[in-house]
Amino acid sequence: MKTLKRLSLAVVILLSGSWGLYVLMFKPEPVVLAEARPMPADADISSLYGLEQGPHAVAVIPEMTLTTPDGPLMLTAFYPESAGSFPLLLFSHGNFSDRRAYDRIIDHWVSHGYVVLAPDHLDAGGMLNGILAMTRYGQDGVMKQRPRDLVNILDGLDQLAAQSAQLDRRIDRSRVAATGHSFGAFTAQMLGGADAAVPGADSRLRDFDARIQAVVAISPPGPMFDMIDEQSWQNMTVPQLVTTGTWDVEARFFRDWRLHAMSYERGAKGLNNLLVTEGADHYFGNLICRLEREAEPQEQALLMANAVSLAFLDAQLKDNLQAREFLASNTLSTATGGFAQLSQR
Repeated sequence: MKTLKRLSLAVVILLSGSWGLYVLMFKPEPVVLAEARPMPADADISSLYGLEQGPHAVAVIPEMTLTTPDGPLMLTAFYPESAGSFPLLLFSHGNFSDRRAYDRIIDHWVSHGYVVLAPDHLDAGGMLNGILAMTRYGQDGVMKQRPRDLVNILDGLDQLAAQSAQLDRRIDRSRVAATGHSFGAFTAQMLGGADAAVPGADSRLRDFDARIQAVVAISPPGPMFDMIDEQSWQNMTVPQLVTTGTWDVEARFFRDWRLHAMSYERGAKGLNNLLVTEGADHYFGNLICRLEREAEPQEQALLMANAVSLAFLDAQLKDNLQAREFLASNTLSTATGGFAQLSQR
Protein backbone atom coordinates (compact mmCIF):
# COMPACT_ATOMS: atom_id res chain seq x y z
CA MET A 1 0.00 0.00 0.00
CA LYS A 2 2.83 2.39 0.89
CA THR A 3 4.53 1.54 -2.43
CA LEU A 4 1.32 2.38 -4.30
CA LYS A 5 1.03 5.70 -2.50
CA ARG A 6 4.64 6.57 -3.32
CA LEU A 7 4.08 5.65 -6.97
CA SER A 8 0.91 7.75 -7.13
CA LEU A 9 2.72 10.69 -5.59
CA ALA A 10 5.60 10.36 -8.05
CA VAL A 11 3.15 10.38 -10.98
CA VAL A 12 1.45 13.49 -9.62
CA ILE A 13 4.79 15.24 -9.21
CA LEU A 14 5.66 14.54 -12.83
CA LEU A 15 2.27 15.59 -14.13
CA SER A 16 2.02 18.74 -12.09
CA GLY A 17 5.05 20.34 -13.68
CA SER A 18 7.34 22.87 -12.05
CA TRP A 19 4.88 23.97 -9.36
CA GLY A 20 4.34 20.43 -8.07
CA LEU A 21 8.07 19.73 -8.18
CA TYR A 22 8.74 22.93 -6.28
CA VAL A 23 6.22 22.19 -3.55
CA LEU A 24 7.05 18.54 -3.03
CA MET A 25 10.74 18.26 -3.87
CA PHE A 26 12.36 21.57 -3.00
CA LYS A 27 13.65 21.62 0.57
CA PRO A 28 14.67 25.16 1.47
CA GLU A 29 16.63 26.17 4.51
CA PRO A 30 14.30 26.28 7.51
CA VAL A 31 13.28 29.69 8.80
CA VAL A 32 14.72 30.61 12.18
CA LEU A 33 11.80 31.87 14.23
CA ALA A 34 12.28 35.04 16.21
CA GLU A 35 11.64 34.91 19.93
CA ALA A 36 7.96 35.53 20.61
CA ARG A 37 6.68 37.53 23.55
CA PRO A 38 4.23 35.39 25.55
CA MET A 39 1.08 36.76 27.07
CA PRO A 40 1.87 37.71 30.68
CA ALA A 41 0.72 35.10 33.17
CA ASP A 42 -1.21 37.74 35.09
CA ALA A 43 -2.89 39.28 32.02
CA ASP A 44 -6.57 39.97 32.57
CA ILE A 45 -8.29 39.45 29.24
CA SER A 46 -11.71 38.60 30.60
CA SER A 47 -13.23 41.92 29.50
CA LEU A 48 -12.01 41.79 25.89
CA TYR A 49 -14.73 42.06 23.27
CA GLY A 50 -16.14 38.75 22.03
CA LEU A 51 -13.70 36.51 23.85
CA GLU A 52 -16.20 34.03 25.22
CA GLN A 53 -18.43 31.68 23.26
CA GLY A 54 -21.70 33.35 22.34
CA PRO A 55 -25.21 32.58 23.56
CA HIS A 56 -26.38 30.60 20.51
CA ALA A 57 -26.09 26.82 20.18
CA VAL A 58 -24.56 25.86 16.83
CA ALA A 59 -26.55 23.75 14.36
CA VAL A 60 -24.72 22.07 11.48
CA ILE A 61 -25.92 20.62 8.19
CA PRO A 62 -22.79 18.60 7.33
CA GLU A 63 -23.45 18.17 3.65
CA MET A 64 -25.48 20.17 1.17
CA THR A 65 -25.10 19.96 -2.61
CA LEU A 66 -25.64 23.03 -4.75
CA THR A 67 -26.18 22.70 -8.49
CA THR A 68 -24.23 25.51 -10.17
CA PRO A 69 -23.30 26.52 -13.74
CA ASP A 70 -19.82 25.19 -12.94
CA GLY A 71 -20.99 21.81 -11.66
CA PRO A 72 -22.08 20.43 -8.27
CA LEU A 73 -20.69 22.22 -5.22
CA MET A 74 -20.52 20.51 -1.82
CA LEU A 75 -20.82 22.71 1.25
CA THR A 76 -21.53 22.68 4.98
CA ALA A 77 -23.97 25.06 6.63
CA PHE A 78 -23.58 26.33 10.19
CA TYR A 79 -26.32 28.41 11.82
CA PRO A 80 -27.60 29.45 15.26
CA GLU A 81 -30.30 27.18 16.64
CA SER A 82 -32.02 30.27 18.08
CA ALA A 83 -34.81 31.85 16.08
CA GLY A 84 -33.85 35.00 14.24
CA SER A 85 -32.32 36.44 11.10
CA PHE A 86 -28.52 36.59 11.08
CA PRO A 87 -25.80 37.96 8.77
CA LEU A 88 -24.31 35.52 6.28
CA LEU A 89 -20.61 34.66 6.14
CA LEU A 90 -19.06 32.77 3.23
CA PHE A 91 -15.94 30.83 4.30
CA SER A 92 -13.17 29.73 1.92
CA HIS A 93 -10.70 27.08 3.14
CA GLY A 94 -6.94 27.10 2.61
CA ASN A 95 -5.10 25.38 -0.21
CA PHE A 96 -5.40 21.55 0.00
CA SER A 97 -7.60 21.80 3.12
CA ASP A 98 -11.39 21.38 3.36
CA ARG A 99 -14.56 22.95 4.69
CA ARG A 100 -14.58 21.12 8.04
CA ALA A 101 -11.07 22.04 9.15
CA TYR A 102 -12.12 25.39 10.61
CA ASP A 103 -14.87 24.60 13.10
CA ARG A 104 -12.86 26.24 15.91
CA ILE A 105 -13.30 29.60 14.18
CA ILE A 106 -16.67 29.12 12.50
CA ASP A 107 -18.42 27.88 15.65
CA HIS A 108 -17.34 31.02 17.49
CA TRP A 109 -18.91 33.28 14.89
CA VAL A 110 -22.11 31.24 14.73
CA SER A 111 -22.47 31.23 18.52
CA HIS A 112 -22.55 35.03 18.34
CA GLY A 113 -25.27 35.17 15.70
CA TYR A 114 -23.96 34.44 12.19
CA VAL A 115 -24.77 31.90 9.49
CA VAL A 116 -21.72 30.40 7.77
CA LEU A 117 -21.71 28.56 4.43
CA ALA A 118 -18.41 26.80 3.68
CA PRO A 119 -17.77 24.99 0.37
CA ASP A 120 -15.09 22.55 -0.73
CA HIS A 121 -13.12 24.08 -3.61
CA LEU A 122 -11.47 22.17 -6.47
CA ASP A 123 -8.23 21.82 -4.50
CA ALA A 124 -9.86 20.44 -1.35
CA GLY A 125 -8.95 17.11 0.20
CA GLY A 126 -5.20 17.11 0.80
CA MET A 127 -2.02 17.76 -1.16
CA LEU A 128 -2.51 14.89 -3.63
CA ASN A 129 -6.01 16.03 -4.62
CA GLY A 130 -4.91 19.65 -4.65
CA ILE A 131 -2.00 19.08 -7.02
CA LEU A 132 -4.20 16.95 -9.26
CA ALA A 133 -6.60 19.90 -9.44
CA MET A 134 -3.75 22.27 -10.25
CA THR A 135 -2.63 19.87 -12.98
CA ARG A 136 -6.09 19.50 -14.50
CA TYR A 137 -7.28 23.10 -14.28
CA GLY A 138 -4.03 25.06 -13.93
CA GLN A 139 -3.17 27.47 -11.15
CA ASP A 140 -5.23 30.18 -12.81
CA GLY A 141 -8.17 27.80 -13.27
CA VAL A 142 -8.23 26.86 -9.59
CA MET A 143 -7.83 30.48 -8.55
CA LYS A 144 -10.59 31.59 -10.90
CA GLN A 145 -13.04 28.95 -9.70
CA ARG A 146 -12.60 29.63 -5.99
CA PRO A 147 -14.40 33.01 -5.89
CA ARG A 148 -16.89 31.65 -8.41
CA ASP A 149 -17.83 29.02 -5.82
CA LEU A 150 -18.68 31.74 -3.32
CA VAL A 151 -20.65 33.73 -5.89
CA ASN A 152 -22.50 30.56 -6.87
CA ILE A 153 -23.54 30.10 -3.23
CA LEU A 154 -24.97 33.61 -3.11
CA ASP A 155 -26.76 33.03 -6.40
CA GLY A 156 -28.04 29.67 -5.16
CA LEU A 157 -29.54 30.67 -1.82
CA ASP A 158 -33.05 29.87 -3.06
CA GLN A 159 -31.87 26.38 -3.95
CA LEU A 160 -30.42 25.92 -0.46
CA ALA A 161 -33.64 27.27 1.03
CA ALA A 162 -35.53 24.47 -0.70
CA GLN A 163 -33.25 21.97 1.04
CA SER A 164 -33.59 23.48 4.52
CA ALA A 165 -36.29 25.88 5.66
CA GLN A 166 -34.55 26.13 9.05
CA LEU A 167 -31.41 27.45 7.38
CA ASP A 168 -33.30 29.80 5.07
CA ARG A 169 -35.20 31.45 7.93
CA ARG A 170 -31.94 32.40 9.60
CA ILE A 171 -30.14 34.02 6.66
CA ASP A 172 -30.31 37.79 6.36
CA ARG A 173 -29.40 38.23 2.70
CA SER A 174 -28.88 41.97 3.12
CA ARG A 175 -25.81 41.49 5.34
CA VAL A 176 -23.01 39.40 3.78
CA ALA A 177 -19.25 39.08 4.31
CA ALA A 178 -16.57 36.92 2.73
CA THR A 179 -14.09 35.18 5.02
CA GLY A 180 -11.26 32.69 4.55
CA HIS A 181 -7.85 31.39 5.53
CA SER A 182 -4.59 31.46 3.54
CA PHE A 183 -5.42 30.84 -0.15
CA GLY A 184 -9.05 31.10 0.97
CA ALA A 185 -8.34 34.51 2.47
CA PHE A 186 -7.31 35.74 -0.98
CA THR A 187 -10.43 34.11 -2.40
CA ALA A 188 -12.49 36.20 0.01
CA GLN A 189 -10.48 39.31 -0.87
CA MET A 190 -11.24 38.78 -4.56
CA LEU A 191 -14.93 39.20 -3.84
CA GLY A 192 -14.02 42.49 -2.18
CA GLY A 193 -12.10 43.77 -5.21
CA ALA A 194 -8.66 42.10 -5.12
CA ASP A 195 -7.36 40.68 -8.39
CA ALA A 196 -4.60 38.43 -9.72
CA ALA A 197 -2.32 38.46 -12.73
CA VAL A 198 -2.73 35.80 -15.41
CA PRO A 199 0.69 34.53 -16.57
CA GLY A 200 1.24 35.35 -20.23
CA ALA A 201 -1.82 37.57 -20.50
CA ASP A 202 -2.57 41.27 -20.14
CA SER A 203 -5.82 40.65 -18.27
CA ARG A 204 -6.25 40.02 -14.55
CA LEU A 205 -8.59 37.69 -12.71
CA ARG A 206 -11.38 39.64 -11.03
CA ASP A 207 -14.59 38.54 -9.33
CA PHE A 208 -15.81 41.52 -7.33
CA ASP A 209 -19.31 41.07 -5.93
CA ALA A 210 -21.23 44.12 -4.72
CA ARG A 211 -23.14 42.00 -2.20
CA ILE A 212 -19.99 41.59 -0.09
CA GLN A 213 -19.81 44.24 2.62
CA ALA A 214 -16.69 43.13 4.52
CA VAL A 215 -13.78 40.68 4.30
CA VAL A 216 -12.01 38.69 7.02
CA ALA A 217 -8.64 37.47 5.70
CA ILE A 218 -6.89 35.07 8.08
CA SER A 219 -3.20 34.78 7.12
CA PRO A 220 -3.69 35.86 3.50
CA PRO A 221 -0.79 35.32 1.10
CA GLY A 222 1.61 37.95 -0.11
CA PRO A 223 3.01 37.64 -3.66
CA MET A 224 2.55 34.02 -4.79
CA PHE A 225 2.15 31.73 -7.83
CA ASP A 226 3.25 34.53 -10.22
CA MET A 227 -0.36 35.63 -9.94
CA ILE A 228 -0.81 37.35 -6.60
CA ASP A 229 1.40 40.44 -6.72
CA GLU A 230 1.92 43.78 -5.02
CA GLN A 231 -0.88 45.32 -7.09
CA SER A 232 -3.50 42.73 -6.19
CA TRP A 233 -5.22 44.72 -3.42
CA GLN A 234 -5.19 48.27 -4.74
CA ASN A 235 -8.82 48.02 -5.94
CA MET A 236 -10.35 46.53 -2.80
CA THR A 237 -13.35 48.68 -1.93
CA VAL A 238 -14.74 47.03 1.18
CA PRO A 239 -13.46 47.08 4.78
CA GLN A 240 -11.21 44.17 5.67
CA LEU A 241 -9.54 42.58 8.68
CA VAL A 242 -6.19 40.89 8.07
CA THR A 243 -4.73 38.59 10.73
CA THR A 244 -1.24 37.13 10.99
CA GLY A 245 1.40 36.24 13.56
CA THR A 246 5.14 36.56 14.06
CA TRP A 247 5.63 32.83 13.36
CA ASP A 248 3.39 32.88 10.27
CA VAL A 249 6.20 31.78 7.95
CA GLU A 250 6.69 29.08 5.33
CA ALA A 251 10.18 28.32 4.07
CA ARG A 252 9.14 27.88 0.40
CA PHE A 253 6.95 30.94 0.01
CA PHE A 254 6.81 33.31 3.00
CA ARG A 255 10.07 33.52 4.89
CA ASP A 256 8.97 36.77 6.55
CA TRP A 257 5.61 36.90 8.33
CA ARG A 258 5.16 40.52 7.27
CA LEU A 259 4.34 39.37 3.73
CA HIS A 260 0.98 38.21 5.09
CA ALA A 261 0.27 41.82 6.03
CA MET A 262 0.88 43.14 2.50
CA SER A 263 -2.83 43.30 1.70
CA TYR A 264 -3.29 45.50 4.78
CA GLU A 265 -0.50 47.81 3.64
CA ARG A 266 -1.56 47.89 0.00
CA GLY A 267 -5.32 48.19 0.44
CA ALA A 268 -7.16 51.49 0.19
CA LYS A 269 -6.68 53.80 3.16
CA GLY A 270 -9.46 53.94 5.71
CA LEU A 271 -10.68 50.39 5.12
CA ASN A 272 -8.04 48.17 6.71
CA ASN A 273 -7.56 46.51 10.09
CA LEU A 274 -4.62 44.30 11.10
CA LEU A 275 -4.21 41.85 13.98
CA VAL A 276 -0.68 40.63 14.73
CA THR A 277 -0.20 38.01 17.45
CA GLU A 278 3.15 37.06 18.95
CA GLY A 279 4.21 33.51 18.11
CA ALA A 280 1.08 32.73 16.08
CA ASP A 281 1.79 30.51 13.08
CA HIS A 282 -0.23 29.78 9.95
CA TYR A 283 -2.34 27.08 11.62
CA PHE A 284 -2.46 28.22 15.26
CA GLY A 285 -0.33 25.17 15.96
CA ASN A 286 -2.71 22.45 14.82
CA LEU A 287 -6.09 24.07 15.47
CA ILE A 288 -7.14 25.00 11.91
CA CYS A 289 -6.52 23.85 8.31
CA ARG A 290 -3.97 21.11 9.10
CA LEU A 291 -5.46 19.41 12.12
CA GLU A 292 -3.12 16.44 11.72
CA ARG A 293 0.00 18.51 12.43
CA GLU A 294 2.13 17.42 15.34
CA ALA A 295 2.42 20.92 16.72
CA GLU A 296 1.58 22.55 20.02
CA PRO A 297 -1.92 24.08 19.84
CA GLN A 298 -1.86 27.87 20.10
CA GLU A 299 -5.08 28.33 22.04
CA GLN A 300 -4.40 31.90 23.18
CA ALA A 301 -3.56 33.05 19.66
CA LEU A 302 -6.78 31.53 18.33
CA LEU A 303 -8.71 33.29 21.10
CA MET A 304 -7.31 36.59 19.85
CA ALA A 305 -8.25 35.88 16.24
CA ASN A 306 -11.75 34.80 17.20
CA ALA A 307 -12.37 37.83 19.41
CA VAL A 308 -11.00 40.41 16.97
CA SER A 309 -12.67 38.89 13.91
CA LEU A 310 -15.99 38.86 15.77
CA ALA A 311 -15.53 42.51 16.76
CA PHE A 312 -14.79 43.40 13.13
CA LEU A 313 -17.83 41.52 11.82
CA ASP A 314 -20.08 43.02 14.50
CA ALA A 315 -18.82 46.49 13.62
CA GLN A 316 -19.34 46.04 9.88
CA LEU A 317 -22.49 43.90 9.67
CA LYS A 318 -24.27 44.76 12.90
CA ASP A 319 -23.11 48.38 13.28
CA ASN A 320 -22.12 47.63 16.88
CA LEU A 321 -20.63 50.78 18.44
CA GLN A 322 -18.86 48.88 21.21
CA ALA A 323 -17.14 46.70 18.62
CA ARG A 324 -16.03 49.76 16.63
CA GLU A 325 -14.61 51.41 19.74
CA PHE A 326 -12.73 48.23 20.67
CA LEU A 327 -11.12 48.00 17.23
CA ALA A 328 -10.04 51.64 17.36
CA SER A 329 -8.65 51.47 20.90
CA ASN A 330 -5.44 50.15 22.45
CA THR A 331 -7.40 47.82 24.71
CA LEU A 332 -6.17 44.57 23.15
CA SER A 333 -2.47 45.41 23.35
CA THR A 334 -2.78 46.73 26.90
CA ALA A 335 -4.76 43.76 28.20
CA THR A 336 -2.44 41.20 26.60
CA GLY A 337 0.84 42.93 27.42
CA GLY A 338 1.58 43.38 23.71
CA PHE A 339 0.92 39.73 22.90
CA ALA A 340 -1.75 40.80 20.39
CA GLN A 341 -1.87 44.17 18.67
CA LEU A 342 -4.44 45.87 16.48
CA SER A 343 -3.75 48.51 13.84
CA GLN A 344 -5.96 50.49 11.48
CA ARG A 345 -5.14 52.42 8.31
